[in-house]
Parts: sequence; structure tokens; C-alpha cells
Amino acid sequence: MWGMGKSILSGRRAQVLLPAVMLAPIFMLLIYLLFETAKLSMSKVREQFALDNAAYSQMSSTSAYLNALAQVNGVLPYRVMKTMSQELLAKQTAEDDEEVTVFDVFYKAGAFPAAGPSHDIGPNGAVNNPRPEPESNNWNFQYYKGKRANWAKEDPQDDFDEEEKYVLTDKDIADNYFFGSSGLGLAAIKEYATTLIRTGSIYASQTYVYNDLVKNARMFRQAYFLNVRNCRESTCARQSAAVMERYSVESKPFEINETRYYVSADYQGATMHSGAYPIDLKMEEILGAKLFQFAYLTPQSRSILRKLERGVTLKQKYTLPSNSFNINLTQRYNPYVRNTVYMSCPRSGNNCVWPNPISKYSTRIGP
Repeated sequence: MWGMGKSILSGRRAQVLLPAVMLAPIFMLLIYLLFETAKLSMSKVREQFALDNAAYSQMSSTSAYLNALAQVNGVLPYRVMKTMSQELLAKQTAEDDEEVTVFDVFYKAGAFPAAGPSHDIGPNGAVNNPRPEPESNNWNFQYYKGKRANWAKEDPQDDFDEEEKYVLTDKDIADNYFFGSSGLGLAAIKEYATTLIRTGSIYASQTYVYNDLVKNARMFRQAYFLNVRNCRESTCARQSAAVMERYSVESKPFEINETRYYVSADYQGATMHSGAYPIDLKMEEILGAKLFQFAYLTPQSRSILRKLERGVTLKQKYTLPSNSFNINLTQRYNPYVRNTVYMSCPRSGNNCVWPNPISKYSTRIGP
């Protein structure tokens, strides 16, 4: 009896052990499948993150450049002239009852645009406009009362007249207020020219850096490469980089050479003068270059911005990692990641650079 019971017990163990031994390879296979699936998921997530990061980095370079253009086109010269030109001009006669500053001498001549809401000279004029609210989407930069009408267009036209030249200080003010040819007048002219020279230098520097970043989609490729490391930096993300190369923008500077400044003809520094007289200066002879006024976008760039406002879809193929089953999943499934990149500003046509600049371009990524 004992031997028979032992035999039965051994048989039951065999019934349990045999299926367990047979299931072991299945469990091993399941572990391999889970591991390989995790590898595929990690690869997908890494490639998607790389594409999103690269697209955002490249497009942020463009939005930062456009915001810089908006700053040099209005905010920078306006703030400098507003800060540095508060000095009141003395009246020539008692009838001149309006307070006029050095700021007004240049602004009324059309030497730079000023923010709104007021664009008049005097105590309540452009020099005293309050700072725009952060949520404002229109800083209302304009030249004084129709001055430079041909300049204030998306495609600015040069209204140069060799007889009139580019007048940068107001003749009527120099006739009726003391804007002396020595002292205040020349110092103010030097300050204005210095401001625009530096503004032009900032524009040139920003343009150089931007062109270097977007050439051959360099920023895009580098950002992609740093997140995946399975490609060469110079050729990484070839498919989507080719698309991004088509969406870089180009600007042009608007510069002047022949200028005229009206100053008061004072007498030995006294507060008496016989009226205004012109000082004609050629910027290229004095500075070695033309005097920067503003920058504007080419028609092709404005067309690009309209497309970017609607969004540009990127699609990037990638290579799946090798697996334990020696199956070429890349060839079989042709995997890819995709996203849509947007860049916009709160202005019709997506042009916030010129003629009404505001530095509010932003970039976002969507599915």
C-alpha cells in the first residue's frame, strides 16, 4: 500500500512539473516581447521629443529675430529719444505759447515713429504717451501726421528728393524756438545719429546671428541630433529639416544718406536768432555707411509668415532599434513621427515687424 501511494504522489508531481517546464519558454518569450516592445516605445518617444524640440528651437530662433526687428523699428529709438530729449526749447516770441522739447524737433520732422495714442507735439504729445499695457496688442507706432507716408507701408517706397533731401529736424520749430547751431542743436543731432547708428548695428548683429542659426536648418538639426544621437549632426532629420529650411525669413534695412538738419542761427550763444538754416550732411561721408531707419520684411517672407500662422506639418521617418528576433521592423512598418509648428503674432497677415511694429511673436507645437 505504501509503495502504491508513493507512486501516485510522484505521478501528481509529474503532472504539475511537466506543464511548468513546458511553459518556461513561453514566459521567456513573453519577457523578450515586453522588453522589445518597451524598446520600440522608448524609441518612438525619443524621436517624437527630438522632433518637437528641434522644431521649437528652430522656429523660436525666427520668432526671437522678428521680435528683435520690432524693437529696433520703433521701441528702441523712440525710448532713447524720449529719455534723452526732454529739454525744453526757449521761445523766440511771447506768442509761441506751446512747450516744445528736443524730442519734438526730430519727431515732427519725421525722424522716427512714436507710440500712440497721441501723435501731436506739445505737453500732451507723443513724448508724454504712457507706457503700453502688457496685454496691449497695438502700440500704435506712427510718424507725425502723415510724415513718411511712403515709408509706412509693408513695401516702403523711397520718397527721396535731391532738392529737399531727408529732413530730420523741423524747420518751423527751428524758426520759432531756440535750437541753436552751437551747443544744444549739434549735441542733439549727434545724439540722434548715434542712436540710429547703434540701432543699425543691433539690426546687423541680430541678422547675422539669425542667418547663421537657420542656414541649412542648423538649429533644427543640432537640436534633433542632441536628443537621438543616431545620426550625424550635419545630415540629421533630413526629411523634416528640408521643410524647415523653406520657412526662414529675410528682412531688408531702409537706410538714408543725404540728410538735412534745420537749426537756429544763434548769435554768440545768445537766445536770439535770425531764423533757421539748414545743415546738409552725407552719412556715407561722415559715418562710412548710410543711416539706418528701420527694417522690413520681403514679400516672400510675409507669405511665409501667413503660412506659419496656419501651421506647418513636419513628418520625420526614423530607424527602429534592432531586436532579439532579427526582424527588420523599420523596413516592414516604415515608422515616422510628426507634429505641426505654428508661429504667430496678434496682427492681420502675421506681420508685426513693419509698419506697425510690436514684439509679440510666439511659437507653439501641436500634433
